[in-house]
Amino acid sequence: MTTHPAGPAAEFPVEPLGRWLAQAPQGVPHDDRAVRPADLAARALTADGRAGSEARRFTGATLSGWNLGPLVDNAVLVVTELLSNALRHGLAKPAGHLLGAAPRPLWLGLLRCRDLVLCTVCDHSTDVPVVREPDQLAQSGRGLHIIDCLSQSWGWTTPTAAGKAVWAALPTAE
Repeated sequence: MTTHPAGPAAEFPVEPLGRWLAQAPQGVPHDDRAVRPADLAARALTADGRAGSEARRFTGATLSGWNLGPLVDNAVLVVTELLSNALRHGLAKPAGHLLGAAPRPLWLGLLRCRDLVLCTVCDHSTDVPVVREPDQLAQSGRGLHIIDCLSQSWGWTTPTAAGKAVWAALPTAE
């Protein structure tokens, strides 16, 4: 597993990934042999303006390292949209959060399962994604539509007090 902690107290939220595997869409393998440590990469992202470029760079480098170069463009776009939604809608302040304190990091996870790559962004909100009909003149509001078009399937884990994981499964072959 490749991890890049955002700080000394950062920990990878394994539980949301486990919940996704338990709720995996039909056809997505989730037995013990399907996931090897080399098939999982994760990175903590600070909830600021650097997160997008760090996520794109991490996704491109990881997929290139897995010899999945043709998937990079679509995966980078999907990860960007997942992260954008987490930054816009998923930065809930936990109880007892001090004003002026830095928000807890978001997590980006990439999981390779046979002929799919699962892109997951974990945030600390219990609000689930809502697909809306985009305003034709608006400059935003199309992210989930883009994710839906580029992925085989997408969804989210059942939110808990710790938050949720929003994921998209991209096929590795066309």
